[in-house]
Amino acid sequence: MSHHDTDVLDALRDSLDGITMDTPVEQIEAAGRARRRRRRIAGMTAGVAAAAGLALGVPTYGNPSTAPPAAGDSTGAGAVHIRTAAYTVDTKKDGTVHATFDKQRYFTDHAGLQAALRRAGFPVLIKEGEFCKGPQDDGTLDPSGVGPGVGNVMKGVRGDDGKVTFVFTPSAMPSGTQLFIGFLNEAQLASVHGNPGSVERLVPTGVPLTCTTQAPPADTRS
Repeated sequence: MSHHDTDVLDALRDSLDGITMDTPVEQIEAAGRARRRRRRIAGMTAGVAAAAGLALGVPTYGNPSTAPPAAGDSTGAGAVHIRTAAYTVDTKKDGTVHATFDKQRYFTDHAGLQAALRRAGFPVLIKEGEFCKGPQDDGTLDPSGVGPGVGNVMKGVRGDDGKVTFVFTPSAMPSGTQLFIGFLNEAQLASVHGNPGSVERLVPTGVPLTCTTQAPPADTRS
């Protein structure tokens, strides 16, 4: 007996369940109609559920770029490996986040870079042409445009190819703070002769920040 024949017999056995030789014909016919109705309703329900899933845009997580981060390192963020023309962002097993920026392109997608770093578990606020500070910040910056404490959470490492990789350490961020990165726009870069190219400082979260379009002083160190 084939597998198909066995399935047919099983279905037939199910359809005759509870029926004996003494059961009236009318009752047998009524039972058959009831079973057919139940099967039609079950099929319609499955179809509606599938259609609802499509209509609601239920996501599929086969593509890592659209999958939500899963619990992984000490920050609670998941593994992130993002490649674009402007930047790359990668999480490492030690909990750090490594990023590279293309100097000609990084400020064209600062929102994407911000989202990528946040997804990797690093709290950051990135703007172009604006420079923000917290209510208690005296605005101190070194000649490179870097504020106090930034060196503990962000470091630049130059590779043999000359490319700089920025290493962010989420676990070193003081509680209630985020890293502010303000890229100078083209006019501001011209005013400081391209140095510094950005401002980095630690700012508080959850409070209004004071922002200005005034570029930092040019770095005059030889």
